[in-house]
Amino acid sequence: MTADTGRRLAIVAVFVTIGLLAAGAVAGVSGLSEMGQPSGDDVLDRTEQRYDAAETITGTATVTVANDSASKTAAVEYAAAEPNKTWAAVTSENRSYEMGTNGTVVWAVGENQSYGRELPEEAAAMNDTTDPVPEENVTATLRGTAEVDGESTYVLDLEPTNESIDAPNTTLWVDTEDYRVHKLTTDDGTNRTELTVEETNFNVSIDDSQFAPPADRVAVTTVETYDSYDAAQSATDLDLPKYENGTFEEARYISRPESTAVAQQYDADGENVTVLTATGASSYLDDTENGTAVQVNGKNATAIEREDRAVVYWTDGDVTTGVVVEGTTEEAVAAAEEL
Repeated sequence: MTADTGRRLAIVAVFVTIGLLAAGAVAGVSGLSEMGQPSGDDVLDRTEQRYDAAETITGTATVTVANDSASKTAAVEYAAAEPNKTWAAVTSENRSYEMGTNGTVVWAVGENQSYGRELPEEAAAMNDTTDPVPEENVTATLRGTAEVDGESTYVLDLEPTNESIDAPNTTLWVDTEDYRVHKLTTDDGTNRTELTVEETNFNVSIDDSQFAPPADRVAVTTVETYDSYDAAQSATDLDLPKYENGTFEEARYISRPESTAVAQQYDADGENVTVLTATGASSYLDDTENGTAVQVNGKNATAIEREDRAVVYWTDGDVTTGVVVEGTTEEAVAAAEEL
């Protein structure tokens, strides 16, 4: 099983978790009792209305991803609440993890690592409007009806309205009575994904703690963006170098419990130059392989060149400074000497 296949399992889990609940409840679901067989787009519309009208959703699903050489299956338990609270627990044969967001922190916890990031205020204030299959981007063709685990379903073939998009073949099975999603399959010619929803519960009570990050295990990362050098410098105790041969574009201040970093972006005659200043970086850099010893204004430094990029960095005390350019080691050293 490739890493891409593992990521597909996570992507489908996210689909189940945050895709099925769109924010902003719709008052009622119209047209569910119309007589006659609806069109594919009608079924898709009613399915979206069904999920839009729910304030909370919980359920379980099984996801299988396969290609010609391997197959992997995961069990997914999920919960979601409007406007933007989600949670999922994914268990496969060799790993398990949880992920979610309470609207202000997005997080994930695995067996050997964890992650958490505070959402920007403007993003946290926005409703989650992700649909399972956004109707403005997808057209549905009704293939017919079929039974899934004894339940009658409409079978829909989904295609993007933009014909230039190379999308996988996607089929959706939707309950003929209440428009619950029972099954989803995709096939891109290499990987085949099948999602089967075993249980769906609408408008059940969910405690807020379900979506909260485990405080004792998740290291929360905050990211702030500044549009001037002075604003960035005033936000940190780090002494930020300035690149004089370029135009300042923005700076990102990244804070974690064990480290902080500021990444300044400069435009140097159309070329990107990034100036990094960080604490707590030496433990990561000690294991760097294939570095080349260089001198920057008389200081001992290390340079690394990868494809079309090069970085040169050095550490004074607990502060590491680095310069990244789109070019060679020589160009990275030259840029570093202009700080």
